[in-house]
Amino acid sequence: MRRQSRFCSAIPGGVAMGMLGTDQFDAELDFDIGRKYNVLGLGTACPTIFDEDTDMVAVARNIARFFSHESCGQCTPCREGSQWVYKLLCRIEQGDARTKDLDLTQEIATTMGAMPGTTICGLADGTNWAVRTILNKFRGEFESRVRPTFVPVTASVGASAKG
Repeated sequence: MRRQSRFCSAIPGGVAMGMLGTDQFDAELDFDIGRKYNVLGLGTACPTIFDEDTDMVAVARNIARFFSHESCGQCTPCREGSQWVYKLLCRIEQGDARTKDLDLTQEIATTMGAMPGTTICGLADGTNWAVRTILNKFRGEFESRVRPTFVPVTASVGASAKG
């Protein structure tokens, strides 16, 4: 690691495989990694390591940009979903998002490509796993960038509540 920085995260092999969290530094790079550490698998077995100074929101945004750019546009989940996730992550990174945008990003990333047979290739699944694992394992970094969405609630006490 550069300048004796601490480990933050790693992609075990290929960005579509998902992200290892800070507490998974000692993960064995073997074919059981998916079951053990909630990633898709070992992939290319060429890890990418991130240190504590890495902005994980920017990492997620850049990954979504890559998948959005690589989409051939034939399948709706990939064509629409990757572009939508990318736009939402840009908004989150810039500090212009609300909590509902973060929740929507999570929902799209969780459902995109999740139904077998709805896409021609695995690009939607790759977007899904990459973004979803980063959101799940570094949720606090995303939450610190969004403004809370408040729902006004009125309450009354007693039968008439007019005092």
